[in-house]
Amino acid sequence: MTSRLRLRGRRVAPRVLAGGLSAALLLSLVSGALAAGTSNVVAANGTVAGHGYAYWLARNWQASYKVSGPATACRTLTANGQRVAWLMPPSVAPRTYAYTCSEPAGRSLDVIELSNECSTFHGDHHGFGTTAADLQRCAKMGFKGVKETTTIDGNPVDVSKLIAATGAYRVHASKNNMLGQSPGHGLSAAYGYALLIDGFSKGTHTIHTIASVGTLRWDITYTVQAG
Repeated sequence: MTSRLRLRGRRVAPRVLAGGLSAALLLSLVSGALAAGTSNVVAANGTVAGHGYAYWLARNWQASYKVSGPATACRTLTANGQRVAWLMPPSVAPRTYAYTCSEPAGRSLDVIELSNECSTFHGDHHGFGTTAADLQRCAKMGFKGVKETTTIDGNPVDVSKLIAATGAYRVHASKNNMLGQSPGHGLSAAYGYALLIDGFSKGTHTIHTIASVGTLRWDITYTVQAG
């Protein structure tokens, strides 16, 4: 299995976000049982810009297929005319990352957590077919064994209650895309954690995620300066 886990993951053992299980591990944010101090985390059945977790998990992967060239950790995505901060490590290697992003107070955030993706691209659906149902099963299977803890300003977020499963969605792989796929069009499906935040109050906030799959480990810290 190729390691592509992308804290949003690229694939890890199961291409969790790369190869073996042609799965791709991706990190996106979310939460259900909210601890004190994390009331701005969108509940599992909540929405950002009119869309829920499954939609944003798919958007994360679609955007990753399009990103080429030098990538930055602080970006934005737009849905229904609303800009949403998109926080994603520009690399999928398992290691320690630390980034600082400046965002307007109150702007919603889509923070990459660990998830797995399978697609119709060559080598990205290990042992599975390429129908929509096959890709969905592949994505879920490749997520087994994943562990993750996330805190916001020191308060724990139970991401296990924020797992999202997408249907099949279309993707376009740009030249030199960050997933290492050959340019072209395909279908993909994803399964895993996602974190949506309904905006921060003015000030400095910290999002810290530690994720692992077997011996692979990601330690990511985002310092968000909301103003």
